[in-house]
Amino acid sequence: MRNPNDVLPMPATALRARRRRSRFPLLLVAAALASRAPAAHAETFNVACNASALASVIATVNSNGEEDFVWLTSPCVYALATTWVVEPDAGNPVWVYGRGARISGQDARTPLVVNAGATLHLSEVTVRDGSTTGNGGGIRNAGTLTVDESVITESASQAYGGGIYNTGTARLTRSTVSANTASVQGGGVDNAAGKLTLVDSTVSGNSGSYGGGLRNRGSATLFNSTLFGNGAFIGGGILNDPAGRVALANVTISENAISGSNGGGGIRNEGDLRIDNSIIANHPSGQADCYNSGSLIPLTSNLIEDGSCALVGSFTGDPMLGAPSGRPQSIPLAKGSPAIDAGANPVCAGADQNGARRPYDGNEDGYSICDLGAIEWRPARACGLLGIDALLVLLPLARLVARARRAQASRAEGGAGGSSRPRS
Repeated sequence: MRNPNDVLPMPATALRARRRRSRFPLLLVAAALASRAPAAHAETFNVACNASALASVIATVNSNGEEDFVWLTSPCVYALATTWVVEPDAGNPVWVYGRGARISGQDARTPLVVNAGATLHLSEVTVRDGSTTGNGGGIRNAGTLTVDESVITESASQAYGGGIYNTGTARLTRSTVSANTASVQGGGVDNAAGKLTLVDSTVSGNSGSYGGGLRNRGSATLFNSTLFGNGAFIGGGILNDPAGRVALANVTISENAISGSNGGGGIRNEGDLRIDNSIIANHPSGQADCYNSGSLIPLTSNLIEDGSCALVGSFTGDPMLGAPSGRPQSIPLAKGSPAIDAGANPVCAGADQNGARRPYDGNEDGYSICDLGAIEWRPARACGLLGIDALLVLLPLARLVARARRAQASRAEGGAGGSSRPRS
């Protein structure tokens, strides 16, 4: 009698039909793939360390109808004789990998201009020594611009945007905008009518008449970022115009300055300002950390040292900030700072400006809560040169290696003597 759990062989006709059915979806997939248009080609350029070689590449990438990858030579300084203008090129982006190279306008021109419809990605590049009577001393963007692990510095505009002038879409990640000047607005960055995002970035040491670090008339969002040492007539760190919208999350604004009255040493808000988990502090006496004539949207706790702007849920006092350090430079919290574990986790990123995990239980009460500001405080942990974390990884690995060596020695002894010797 047949066991009911036995599997009967499939008849040959049924098997052939099943095979035909199983091939049919594969034929459909193959037909669909064959009907797709071929992917656009990409071209790669390795640029020698001279400006004429770069000029030749620029002329090509603007009109070759391909996605382009441009690798610069480190530590070369490319002294531009003319502005590098990035054109739309049928929508194909340009990727520039600097590897530490510098692009200089020689204090005579804006080094980089991104036209409307064009896309430029910068990585590990320093853009410097730009100068213009118009807008955008270092970079003028009307297209799409991404800046990663780069520096925009020592550039000047006699109008708006000493470092960057943006009317398109710009995103800076782990980058620095420093030591730029604008005669009118936006010493570091002027976001005139565009969309600006700063992530893990620093704006420092810039100056302009209105908005030393950043002047915003568009939409600006800052995460895990630091603004310090900027100066202006009003809006030392940030000036948000009536038409502007600014959102701050885990941002530290410190030690900026103004020369006008009621100008807001840290922030002057005339538009819409949302602020979460942030610190505004350490501005000169009589220069309000925050001045507001617009609309405020505080959703979580913030620390405003002098209590200006009367943010709901904020608190006052010395945040106990340390000295700027790192790259990009950021301002850490000192041990015992009231900003430790004072934030809200739902709007807290998973890492701070330096990439360290957050939230962290800084006050050791058993609950991991996000700190205010760009940097999550944690105690120094050291054990020799490696640190405790590395040691915790290496010790188990060392044990495994020792165990394997003992086993190998035991097998060797057993083979030599004909029998294995028991281990004590």
